[in-house]
Amino acid sequence: MTQFIGKYDQKGQTMLSFCDTFINTHKQELSEHGTLEFPIACYFDDLNQKFNPWHWHEEFEVGIVRGNPVIISTPDDQYCLKKGDCFLINSSILHTIQNIAPKDCFVDSLVFHGKLLGGDMDSIFWRKYILPVQLSPGLSVLIFDNIQNKRAVNLISSAWMACVKNNDGFEIHVRFLLTKLLMIIHQENPEIGLKRTKKETVRIERSKIMLKYIKTHFPEDITLQDIADSASISKSECIRCFRTVLRTSPVTYLNSYRLQYAAGLLSSTSWKISYICMQCGFREESYFSKSFKKIYGCSPSEYRSSSKILQIH
Repeated sequence: MTQFIGKYDQKGQTMLSFCDTFINTHKQELSEHGTLEFPIACYFDDLNQKFNPWHWHEEFEVGIVRGNPVIISTPDDQYCLKKGDCFLINSSILHTIQNIAPKDCFVDSLVFHGKLLGGDMDSIFWRKYILPVQLSPGLSVLIFDNIQNKRAVNLISSAWMACVKNNDGFEIHVRFLLTKLLMIIHQENPEIGLKRTKKETVRIERSKIMLKYIKTHFPEDITLQDIADSASISKSECIRCFRTVLRTSPVTYLNSYRLQYAAGLLSSTSWKISYICMQCGFREESYFSKSFKKIYGCSPSEYRSSSKILQIH
C-alpha cells in the first residue's frame, strides 16, 4: 500500500508520510483526517500499490487523477476517470477507487469534514449548504473534467497544492477554494435536497454490515448463508442487496476481496505463495493461481516480480 497524508511538524511545515486505511466493524474508515481545529487531510495515492476495499467516512473527498485512468465505484454507479479529471465523493458514501492499468495510477485527494466549510451544525451554512448535499442521493459522486468543468478542476487542484505548500494563511485559502466549489455544486445540481427511498437506505446499511463480515472473516470457509446471517436477512435478500448496491454477487465479491488482498500481500511481503493462498481463504493453490490469473492476467509469482520491478523504478 502506498498512501500519504499531509501532516504538519512543529514549525508548521507539511510532511508527506505513510498512512494505512483503517476500517471499523461497519466498514467506516478510522483514519484521522486532519485535526479538530483544521479537519482536512492531503493525500497522494499510488493505486497500483494500495489495497483499497469498499469503505466510507463522514468526510467529503475531492481529488484529481494524475496518471492512467481509474474507476470509482459506489452503490449507485461506476465512474471511469482519465488523467486530469477531478471528483467529489459525498459524505458517508460507500465507495472504492481502483486502478485500471498495471502502473502509473495516481490520485491526489483531500478528505475534509463538512465543519470546515459549514462550521457549527446549527449554523445557516451547515443547514442551507452542507446538509442538503449530504442528503442528496443523486450526488454520491460528482465528476469534473477539464473542459466542461474547468472552474471546479482548478479549485480542487489549487486546494490540494495549497495544503501541500502550506504557505502562510493557507488554511483560509483552502477553505475559500472549497467553499467556491460548494457553491458551484449547488448552482449546477438543482436536484439537491432529494432523499433516498427507505428501501434503498435499508439495503445500503445491510450491505455495510455484510461487507464488514467479509472483511473480518474472509480467510475462513464462509458461505452465502453466513454472509446473510451477519445482517439477519435471507439468502435471497442478501443477493438482492449485493446486486442493487454493489452490482455483483456475494460470492463474486468475496472472491474478488480475497484476490485483492492476496495481491497486496504479494507486493508487500516475502511470504510464500502457498502461505498467502491459505491466509486469503483459498484452500487449493491451483485454484488460487487460476483465479488470480483470470483477474490480473498473470500468475501470482509473475505479479510479485512485476511489483518489485515497479518499486525499483
